Amino acid sequence: MFFGALAYGSGPLLFLTTASVFIRPTMEATGWTTSEVLLSPLVIVLFTFLGPLVGRFVDSRGARRAIIIGLVPYLVTLVMFAVLPVSRITFYLLAIAIGTFGAFGYLVPYSRAVASWFDKGAGKAFGIVGVGGAAMPLIGVPMVTLAIYQAGWQAGYLVLALFALVIALPGALLGIQECRDSEPGAYLQTARVASDTERADNLDGEAVSRILKTPRFWIFSLHTFFVGGAASGFLANMQPILLDGGLNVAVATTVTTLFTAGIISGRLGAGVLMDLVDRYGVSVAVFFISMVGALALANIAVLPVALIALAALLTAVGQGAEGDIGAYFILKEYGRDHFGTLYAAAGIFGGAGGIVVPYAFSFIRDVSGGYTAAAYLGSALYAAGILAIIAFGLLGRRGGDGMGIAPGQARL
Repeated sequence: MFFGALAYGSGPLLFLTTASVFIRPTMEATGWTTSEVLLSPLVIVLFTFLGPLVGRFVDSRGARRAIIIGLVPYLVTLVMFAVLPVSRITFYLLAIAIGTFGAFGYLVPYSRAVASWFDKGAGKAFGIVGVGGAAMPLIGVPMVTLAIYQAGWQAGYLVLALFALVIALPGALLGIQECRDSEPGAYLQTARVASDTERADNLDGEAVSRILKTPRFWIFSLHTFFVGGAASGFLANMQPILLDGGLNVAVATTVTTLFTAGIISGRLGAGVLMDLVDRYGVSVAVFFISMVGALALANIAVLPVALIALAALLTAVGQGAEGDIGAYFILKEYGRDHFGTLYAAAGIFGGAGGIVVPYAFSFIRDVSGGYTAAAYLGSALYAAGILAIIAFGLLGRRGGDGMGIAPGQARL
């Protein structure tokens, strides 16, 4: 699991977590607008809409194979990003290639691998793998920033390629192995009393089809849109938000690194807490904390650096937790047999938010000259995500979901 966590954090996810560092240097080098140089939403849309394909692939062929298929061409594309002449055509075509191949080395395969091994303690397991995604930017952001400001913005992509080659590929080869039904993993619950996950595993293909038609599933998907969109909006624009707020590059980079520390806290903290206490209460608390942080970032111009750093840290908690919370809820509510398919289906909404909201942030900045209204938008989206998960829980308390699971089996 340790090597899997390193692989997850050093692959396509690192492209997204360092995206904000590239924005201003790319603008200055090309003369393009904020919206034109913002690649993360385009990459996220491909991650999202290829997610169901990846989910079906990993359910049938395995997560390890999917990750290797994605990482090799992703690495090659990063090198091309660094060495090819700059034009809008190559800029966007290479981004499309990263989104296409990177989808196979992104969140769905890693979550599916965890779900195949863990039931009791799944939250902690999702959190540990997620910590890899959150921790690698602690190294990656300073290294990419140094490369960009020493050798130009394209050099940053060579650093990302180095991470993929030296850490992600070996980590996937060593750390990703799924539990087979004939060889149950040591971490699976061995008690004969069925858990939520074990009961949900009885779902067949017809029941999965019914799940996809229930209002409750789409309410959960809307939750992923709101919180995923807010998280992506701040992730893609954090460095510009800080620079526009008056911080210099060194301080902004330091605060961006603290943002990463907040992601780590959200990843591991939410996972551990969901194993111990009510998962609905944990998700509400996490996204409330991020809502408060977003409100503070809307007033960045009047805050001292210490409070700005704290606000970034609080906002990052939701960024860290949203992927693990989504995976944990899908596993506990619907089981592992069709986890990849259902997780990817809900992930379409999260990815859609990851496309729309970062561009909305950039558009607001281009029109208004600042990120104040964008930060307020992010705060409102976190609030909407809280309301959606509460509605999802209330519908679950009423009993059956029209999905082939008897009332009370998917417990709160």
